Amino acid sequence: MRHKTFCAPGVLVLAAVLVLAAHPTSNGRASAGEVMDNATLNKAISVGMSIDVILKQIEASGPNCHFDSSTDALIEIQKSSKAGGWKPEDAGILQKKIIDIAGHDQKRLAEMVLKGVNVFENADKDEYELMMRSLMREGHTVIPYLLENVQRESERMRAGVVDALGRIGDKSDKVVNECLLMLIDRSKPVRQEAANAVAALAGPTTCDDLIARLSNLNAKLDGVAMALGYLGDARAIPALTKLIKVSVDSDARVCAAFSLGQLRAKTPEASAALLEAVLDEHDEKLRDTAGRALELIHDPRTPSYIFRAVQRYRNGREDLIKHLAAFKDISALEFLVEQVASDDPRMKKAAKDTLMLMTGEEMEDAEGWRGLVEILRTRPDWAKSSADAPKVPDAHGIPTSN
Repeated sequence: MRHKTFCAPGVLVLAAVLVLAAHPTSNGRASAGEVMDNATLNKAISVGMSIDVILKQIEASGPNCHFDSSTDALIEIQKSSKAGGWKPEDAGILQKKIIDIAGHDQKRLAEMVLKGVNVFENADKDEYELMMRSLMREGHTVIPYLLENVQRESERMRAGVVDALGRIGDKSDKVVNECLLMLIDRSKPVRQEAANAVAALAGPTTCDDLIARLSNLNAKLDGVAMALGYLGDARAIPALTKLIKVSVDSDARVCAAFSLGQLRAKTPEASAALLEAVLDEHDEKLRDTAGRALELIHDPRTPSYIFRAVQRYRNGREDLIKHLAAFKDISALEFLVEQVASDDPRMKKAAKDTLMLMTGEEMEDAEGWRGLVEILRTRPDWAKSSADAPKVPDAHGIPTSN
């Protein structure tokens, strides 16, 4: 008389899935989405799936098998085999199979990452993105090999590795801590990639940790400041505002201004710091970044500060006036029309491009633009004269009109 075996519904479902997965497709492999790893393996063994079915599933899964052959992982397989009623010799056969596959997989992943860092070095955009997609498909299994390459001498290689870590999204402590360390890398592009990665891998304490780091003004803080902008937590606004005011490092101040814009920081202190930065006498990059942040915040005082900055400084002024496009301000139109008549071809082009964005019209010369301004002056949505513009401090800090 044959004995009947009774299984719980959940066990039957798991068994059915594994049996179906064990049948290869027409090309002799499991479908592309079937992944066999230690967790799946241990579940199947512990519910009594036979070694023959398990080995068929492994063969069918082919390159989609990602096994861990560490001592701890092999011990877990042994435990599962006991729970599933396997013979000791069957467990030994499977462990040897896992060791063989894991060794082959490790070699493949190491070679893939080696190819990847060379692609990062060459910096071909299309090839770079193809490699990133390949690494992302591997997921957490490729992380150890990326971490082995994170301290490469080449900044392009380091930046690419950090980019991959952020895109894969493994939030283990080792990965997160490595990305945090790269925020103070000696290379600016690496710090920028680390900022993206840290934001992508952020946990509940990341914002507080980054804010605390801003208090160390002796450290390189541009990556930290940028990460706070990507993170999007308004709690960082006071610390970023202070960084613009007290830091003597240009990169840190520029990234703090960038992040205040990303955070749409409308506090009086943040707006004041950004307006002052538009008038910074030494740093054209800071002036431009602060102008962009104020464009995003849409502080109505911005046009008058840009006017004064353009009048004071030649470097970067053609970039600065482009931020006026965000403001429906007659005084900004009037100011730009005067730049169309400029002898500087860069200013002339930037002014015309900005006027076209603001009005949706296109004129040949300054005279044509002046005629359009007179028409727009009568419209309620443009009804603002240059006399209404806010007062801007002169070079000595004394308010003056435009």
